[in-house]
Amino acid sequence: MESAAASAFLKIVMGRLFLVLEKEYSKNKGLAQETQSIQQDLRMIAAAMDDELRVLGRNHRAAVARQYSEEMLDLQHDIEDCVDRFMHRLRCKQRAGGGGAASSLVRRVAHEVKKVQSRSSFADEIQKLKRRLKETLERVKNARFQIGGQPNGSSSTAPTPTPSRVVARNPVGIEKPVEELLSLLDEVDGEPEQLRVISIVGFGGLGKTTLARAVYDSPRTREKFDCRAWVSAASSSATTRDGMREILSDVLQQISPEDTMNVDSQHLELSIKEYLKDKRYLIVIDDIRMDEWSNVKLAFEDNSKSSRILLTTTIQSVASMCSYGNGYVYQMNSLGEEDSKKIAFPWLCSPELEQGSTELLRKCDGHPLALVSVSDYLKSSSEPTGELCEKLCRDLGFHLNEMHVHDNFSDLKEVLIDNYDSFTGHALTCLLYLGIFPNNRPFRRKVVIRRWLAEGYARTDSLRHEQDIADENFNKLINRNIIQPIDTRNNSKVKTCKAHGIIHEFVQHKSLSQSFVATLSHDYPRLGANANKARHISVHGGKPTECVASDEDFSRVRSVTVFGDADGAISYIRKCKLVRVLDLEECPDLNDHHLKHICKLWHLKYLSLGGTSCELPRCIEGLHCIETLDLRRTKIRFLPTEAIMLPHLTNLFGEFMLDKDDTKNVKKMSKLEKFFTGNKSNLQILAGFVTDSSKGFLQLIGHMKKLRKVKIWCKYVSSNYIGDLSQAIQLFTMVPIDRPSDRSLSIDSKECSEDFLNSLNFDLCPEGFKYDLRSLKIYGKLSPFLPFVTLLSGLIELSVSSDTLTRDVLSALGNLSRLLYLKLTANQLETSEIKQGAFPSLRRLCFVVQSLTSGLPTIEQGALPNLVSLQLLCQGLVGVSGIKIRHFKHLKEITIDDKVSERTKQDWEQASKGPSK
Repeated sequence: MESAAASAFLKIVMGRLFLVLEKEYSKNKGLAQETQSIQQDLRMIAAAMDDELRVLGRNHRAAVARQYSEEMLDLQHDIEDCVDRFMHRLRCKQRAGGGGAASSLVRRVAHEVKKVQSRSSFADEIQKLKRRLKETLERVKNARFQIGGQPNGSSSTAPTPTPSRVVARNPVGIEKPVEELLSLLDEVDGEPEQLRVISIVGFGGLGKTTLARAVYDSPRTREKFDCRAWVSAASSSATTRDGMREILSDVLQQISPEDTMNVDSQHLELSIKEYLKDKRYLIVIDDIRMDEWSNVKLAFEDNSKSSRILLTTTIQSVASMCSYGNGYVYQMNSLGEEDSKKIAFPWLCSPELEQGSTELLRKCDGHPLALVSVSDYLKSSSEPTGELCEKLCRDLGFHLNEMHVHDNFSDLKEVLIDNYDSFTGHALTCLLYLGIFPNNRPFRRKVVIRRWLAEGYARTDSLRHEQDIADENFNKLINRNIIQPIDTRNNSKVKTCKAHGIIHEFVQHKSLSQSFVATLSHDYPRLGANANKARHISVHGGKPTECVASDEDFSRVRSVTVFGDADGAISYIRKCKLVRVLDLEECPDLNDHHLKHICKLWHLKYLSLGGTSCELPRCIEGLHCIETLDLRRTKIRFLPTEAIMLPHLTNLFGEFMLDKDDTKNVKKMSKLEKFFTGNKSNLQILAGFVTDSSKGFLQLIGHMKKLRKVKIWCKYVSSNYIGDLSQAIQLFTMVPIDRPSDRSLSIDSKECSEDFLNSLNFDLCPEGFKYDLRSLKIYGKLSPFLPFVTLLSGLIELSVSSDTLTRDVLSALGNLSRLLYLKLTANQLETSEIKQGAFPSLRRLCFVVQSLTSGLPTIEQGALPNLVSLQLLCQGLVGVSGIKIRHFKHLKEITIDDKVSERTKQDWEQASKGPSK
């Protein structure tokens, strides 16, 4: 936890509280002084908390800060509840209507009385929260004195060094990785004899150190390098400068022991440079940090001898930075099923043990240290059985979190806790949030981020946008390899991912023990006594109504996620009055009757539906706060105007038209148009609508001022419709000439005639404006190529899908000078070539082709000069198809289809082993 953790907490978490205090208390001058006093007290307490944490020793601080961070998280939730209850009481009466003037006057008077009472109650709650913060401060003080902290800020307990990483004695499943890394250490014919930095990256416990050691100790390594050194950065000093000296001193001692005694710490770098200047060397630094690498790398100059530096790290960004340029990042993978069994059950495995251990192995997810821990635990039993495996599987989260349980899991717990301690504030909340999803269940990046935003998990006191904060927190989970990408977009951003099995088990138990999440599943068949205190409810097995008392209050719950039957959950959901996120897209039995109850949840900000629902009720207008409405998993095909006119609706997903009765109602359509022209709408994503006989959405697009992403399904198109569609697209793509576009358009015309897309006509753009998009996706029949695409000079991302892609298409696209990402999908690809100078900015190129009878395009030298990633998802790919990888100086990633022949895979592996790959 950072030293200024309390102050950071104050700025972000208390910000909303102070905002409400200032806004509401200003209406009562008698409370203004008390408000100011509360804020000053909280600032003083937070500053004192920072001071207490700073004086603790490094190792003790982590343990105390962890407990403090968890208490702050709980306090944050109570503050949110306090504010929400207060605002809910103030607003609920305002929404009541009806009656005459006299009754209206009575209601207003009664409402003002209620507001005064609410403010008084609110003040009492704030005082209680302040007392809790003071009590937390006292506990931190007591912890400092109990572990040896002195009043003057010193500590009588010296910090203990971080233990060195353990190397497995009989490693399993590393034969192929060892061969791959040894080939990267080799000199490559025809390539410059230059220094290369190879980084092995992966989550702790995957065997990075074991792999690096096996490569280092290989006879091939001993023969090919003049000198070698192995250094463990994990055992170096905490301070950057001392750590640098220890690393360099250790290197010098191994490469030139006689010089070590005669060199002082100020001249270590020069001595290493001098000794290595004419030698081919291999230096291994285990568990490197970015600050350490920045300081030690200057000692290892490129001496044109094909020297190699091999690093291991758990941080993705560290690996990328260290290997930037001509280096290589080697991603450490989990073990397969057979290798997992060899580690977990080295003895004879009976059918009963194998069957009983299936779920346990799935949770270990090929993590070597987890498998070793499980194996040691089972060995300690007098008789390992499948029944014992099932029990361990149920209790695995407990073993990973509790420090007093069996020592077989101590090394694994150390790795998990180390990662947990690296998260604070909202980032810690986002880590615990993973406990909502079932183990081994993929989740979409954008969905998770929208949920975080709806629940306030990206608030900031700075000028930074909340979306940027949410993206940063998600990227931190990826950067530390806590979640694993499954699918990436054309622009390299992760699209779908999942948490590693053993990490998920640890996080889920953490979130449950802190009442952050309450889960109903096979492992947790009851929600538990504290379910109503949980922040999030996740149901993926069982019926919540069987476990919930009718009089329980669930106003603390902020999200409900159901994987399975919704019928039993609806009556429970109705009790969650202040719920922000409701995810029911994987509920097959969700129906129209359920939606009427959901539409009463006034505070709901995120709603995702599935099941057999086919009609969205007009009472949807009751969801005043809704920001995201996702109907993609439903059968809803018509939207009432009440849904479009929700004032906070930002993201609308589905495949729908405007309600036919509404489009015929002139008064309703006029009201809807005024809603958009009056800038009352916040709609930014409309993905998307289906073309129909009425103008519907097309006549509204030009009035949607904040719209930045549109998807259109062209299904029912007449000749008269083309002009309306062309005009709508023109209005959407028109931007001032001096501004880049941030808009995205997707057109699906697969059900239309071949000349449909080519019949779209663009008028001459008005002076001072241009037609432009950031991203364009086209699905349909292209012959010849769309002329309007070439007008979009600022296009960054382009995806084209058609039955046949002609050479004219590829030739026209090559002139898009700013294009960075291109995906081409087709059943057939005409013989074509990518000429010199084409695609000057393109960084990522993806071909998805069913039939390669004509082969891939010929790529001339000088084309695609900035290509970083090449994806060839073509089952019929044979060999390297004439593509000369050496022409692409910046190429880092090559992906080919899994179903190609083994010979083709070997050809591409061999071709990709040169520098810069």
